[in-house]
Amino acid sequence: MKIAIVGCGFVADFYMLTLKLHPALEVVAAMDTNRAHAERFSAYWHVPVFLDAEGLINNADFEMVLNLTNPQSHYSVSKCFLQYGKHVYSEKPLAMDFNQAAELVDLAANRGLALGSAPCNHLGESAQALKKALSNNVIGKPKLVYAEMDDGFIALNPYEDWKNVSGAPWPYKDEFAVGCTLEHAGYYISWLLLCFGPAKRIVSFQSLLQPGKPVDNEREGSDFSVACIEFHSGVVARLTCSIIAPHDHGLRIVGDKGVLYADDCWFYRTRVHYRRYLRIRRRFLLSPIKRRLPLHALGPNIKRRGSNAMDFARGPAEMASAIFENRRSHIPADFSLHATEVALAIHDTQSETQAYETKSTFTPLGMLETIRF
Repeated sequence: MKIAIVGCGFVADFYMLTLKLHPALEVVAAMDTNRAHAERFSAYWHVPVFLDAEGLINNADFEMVLNLTNPQSHYSVSKCFLQYGKHVYSEKPLAMDFNQAAELVDLAANRGLALGSAPCNHLGESAQALKKALSNNVIGKPKLVYAEMDDGFIALNPYEDWKNVSGAPWPYKDEFAVGCTLEHAGYYISWLLLCFGPAKRIVSFQSLLQPGKPVDNEREGSDFSVACIEFHSGVVARLTCSIIAPHDHGLRIVGDKGVLYADDCWFYRTRVHYRRYLRIRRRFLLSPIKRRLPLHALGPNIKRRGSNAMDFARGPAEMASAIFENRRSHIPADFSLHATEVALAIHDTQSETQAYETKSTFTPLGMLETIRF
């Protein structure tokens, strides 16, 4: 499938690095309203670039857009290209407002187009192994989840010097304005929705603990948030995000027969293991023996770590495969809308004592036996 990239900044390099792992996708053009970004991207990746949507539409032949603009532009850019009749895969979130995100889903459905959004790490080997272990009753009935998305004390790092392979600078002003929740919560939200289905209600709290980070004429976003998410399936999850606490991307799923563990949702093949409960005489304890879950290879193995270990292109590749095969995608619009709603509910909290009741839902996702692209 021929695709066009809209937004030639820092994250675009991550997609380009992993698109080469999916030969069914061909990048034929790119667009950015920032001329410096466009020219740098074109010079490094040897892709024709345009400075506006009209120029891209009139001069390039493509079927899908990867919307890699900043979050505030996601809605307008996705709407523009859906109206032009293009499938759209957007970076997270679908929109900064739930009603606008729902409008995009309706627009895509009415025009017979595919729409989905990052993150796509629920398509990874470790997430799928967790899903299978839960389905096989490895830890009994799941009750409680602790998920951590702490990314270190970013404000103390030399973030002004961070650049990707093409020389694109890390957009720290956008990152600090958006806040840690919308930037990072989605990576575990997607895992939780895969494993436990739609969320029912959310209670959350957020705070700005290290003010003064640079932003452009915008309010600085939170650098800490914590949410309790109740699922219709009965599971309750506590999800913590911060760019303050030391790096911790760990996950624990507590069942009535044991506990499942994952080390890092950013690494698609992260270690996943479980420990079962034991009764020894009058004591009840977790087994000291960790049993590792086998990870079925679903896609190419990326040996890098951190955000570099994510196969960013696996989402658009799965969408393209579903379009070609005329089947339901494993990253469908209703799933992306619900993930967006959950992230926005945490991000937009006004009071830590008020529960947010979700409006959207989605048809639960099945397990992947193989990635068909």
